[in-house]
Amino acid sequence: MSTVQDIPELERIQFFTGQRLTAVDLSELQRANRELRWLHNRSLHGWGIGLGFGVTGERGETAVTVAPGYAIDCRGREIILTEPLTLPVPAVAADDSGAAAAYYLTATYKEDASQDVAERRPGVCLPSGTVRVTEAPTIAWRPVGDIEDGVNIILAKASILNCQLDAPLSLDVRRPARPSQQPYLAANQVEPLPDQWTLKLVNGDPVALTTTVDTSAARFAVTPTYFAHIIGPRVVTLPPTGQQQVAIGFTAVADVSPDRFTCEIYLLNGDVASTGFPLLSATQVKEHLGHDLHWTIAWMGVEG
Repeated sequence: MSTVQDIPELERIQFFTGQRLTAVDLSELQRANRELRWLHNRSLHGWGIGLGFGVTGERGETAVTVAPGYAIDCRGREIILTEPLTLPVPAVAADDSGAAAAYYLTATYKEDASQDVAERRPGVCLPSGTVRVTEAPTIAWRPVGDIEDGVNIILAKASILNCQLDAPLSLDVRRPARPSQQPYLAANQVEPLPDQWTLKLVNGDPVALTTTVDTSAARFAVTPTYFAHIIGPRVVTLPPTGQQQVAIGFTAVADVSPDRFTCEIYLLNGDVASTGFPLLSATQVKEHLGHDLHWTIAWMGVEG
């Protein structure tokens, strides 16, 4: 978190017609704009990986590949890799106990003085000078004791034995700069048509009613945890006697995916419920759906 001490001393740069501009003037303008951007980044955004920086490396390999990416360190400085980079694993046999050594692959902001020169130009009556430098970060392996939290952005953790990866790279140590959007919740209600319900048979006997619920409108990225229950009447009055029968059961969710799930209604067996009403079987319930029983499925999905 930024503090008052993190706020840089800045001057608002001004120009006037006929002013003689020097390299110092233009460099100061660039420095002021950069300091303002870094102040914005560290004050209003979290540090970590914002985009990309994927790392691949499997057990037995002696090199890893880092994909292009964008990150922000705890000082608000942007860390940008524009081209894929292949990096050998550290040449270590093991740790002090003979087990696999733990190393962390990190990305660190590189100051202008350490950047490669992209372009130089001759001066007017003066020596040549640098006009462009690269924006490459420092990608390096570090033991845990050499990592400065927030300055060195961790991309992956490696277990190294005999100068090669002893296991696939671990990405659990990565920190995202963007706040998590999880959990994501979506809910809805749907009343299936009578012919959209089917009987589920167990050993040839109908024990439940099932229907498929479409959840594609929620746009879940992965399969969420679904919850569902039935809204609607449970009692049927049979003509001409006026005898009442009741449907008692419980709801289950099956065959889940990001865009649908199966809702199953298991009906209790028996002659008389605790209320004194005869119980409706699954077959009888299906016959009354759309007439005496208008059942709505209320569902909710929780992703993350």
